[in-house]
Amino acid sequence: MSRSTAMVSRAGSVALPLFATLLATGAAQAGGFGLREQSAYFQGSAFAGTAAGGEGLASMFWNPAATSFSPGLNFEGNFTYIMPHASVDVTQARAPITGGNLGNVGVGDIIDDALLPTTFITYGSENFAIGLGVTVPFGLISDAPCDWSGRYYGCYSRIFDMNVQGTVAYKVNEWLTVGAGVSVNYIDARLSNAVFAGLTPPTNNLYGQVDGDDLGVGFSVGVLLTPWAGTTIGVGYKSSMDHDLAGTLGVYLVQAQLASYIANAGLTLPGQITASLRSQVAPQWTVLGTVEWTDWSTMTDLVVRTPTSVASVLDLQWKDGWFFSGGVEYQWDPKLALRAGIGYELTPVPDETRSPRLPDTNRLWLSAGFTYAVTQQLSMDFAYSHIFGQNSPIEQYPYEAGNALRGVLIGEVNDGYVDIVSLGVRYKFGEATQPAALITK
Repeated sequence: MSRSTAMVSRAGSVALPLFATLLATGAAQAGGFGLREQSAYFQGSAFAGTAAGGEGLASMFWNPAATSFSPGLNFEGNFTYIMPHASVDVTQARAPITGGNLGNVGVGDIIDDALLPTTFITYGSENFAIGLGVTVPFGLISDAPCDWSGRYYGCYSRIFDMNVQGTVAYKVNEWLTVGAGVSVNYIDARLSNAVFAGLTPPTNNLYGQVDGDDLGVGFSVGVLLTPWAGTTIGVGYKSSMDHDLAGTLGVYLVQAQLASYIANAGLTLPGQITASLRSQVAPQWTVLGTVEWTDWSTMTDLVVRTPTSVASVLDLQWKDGWFFSGGVEYQWDPKLALRAGIGYELTPVPDETRSPRLPDTNRLWLSAGFTYAVTQQLSMDFAYSHIFGQNSPIEQYPYEAGNALRGVLIGEVNDGYVDIVSLGVRYKFGEATQPAALITK
């Protein structure tokens, strides 16, 4: 066997475990790889009150019973620009097997900016409402040059996700509304990192890239309580969604493809429970609150299969994710409403399994926003958030699951922050003189 043939064969066998490891990549604006930014209206209060209804139609994303909040035919469109930043400093990096020193070249900004659009449409009569939402609940683009010291643990990673949700809500009586929904979720990934080929760094220039996608289906249920006029309490549940990402795994020498494989991996997007309060405590003041639990602990490992065998098993051991937020809304005048909020999120990623593909840490949210009613039918929402990330370690060793051909990487995720700007447009078709269905202001 020639040296070049042996290299291709070795690269192929080494590259198969990439499929599992790369799929661990996640997003930066909610725990794990979730995206919370579905609404300019709710972003202004740091997503406090999301499941308790309100003029923002996006409440149906968290609680299908909130579809009934606004009567008649309504439209909402949101555009959110997310500007994250996270640096990865490298203290020590060594090549797999040989132990060669890879230096301490880190990444100054590993997460790319992104534009996130969402759309919601609802139609409600006195007791019945239906809704349709197109959202982006998961996703990430992280981009590190493939000559950095942690290249065996990740280079370019992109996860795109789109969710179409149909909901129905029924007002049982003056204090109880129930709702349910069905979601169809599409996920697509392109992910890459360097592949160890037994050559002394920096000669090694083999790379693996995986492309895979799948459709999944889930459901949601929720209740909306109105214990007294001006106060709503909402609880929504979104089910987990099973995906079997199928695609190809390629091994490349610079731009030339050396090998290609069919591969697949099972991935379960987590279930979630959101509980929220919205209470008008004075003619101009409304207080808001949210507690959210996400079942990330179901992601204990990730098993990758080829048509003939199990290629690898990735040990994740994620924990449940938690998010807490509180906010206020002040009706300055009939046209202008101001809001602000603060939130805190606990990452599901343990220090023991954090990698540069998922530089996820605990975070603090500060948000502010406003709504301006251009007419009785047309409203504009604007929001700004700044998120402070917590410095957290990266400690990856070759004796840990899936790392035998990735070597040693010790460092820290630091200088983490996110700036988010969101613009929303809401329009009520027909006469807009009716009061909200479940609350009297």
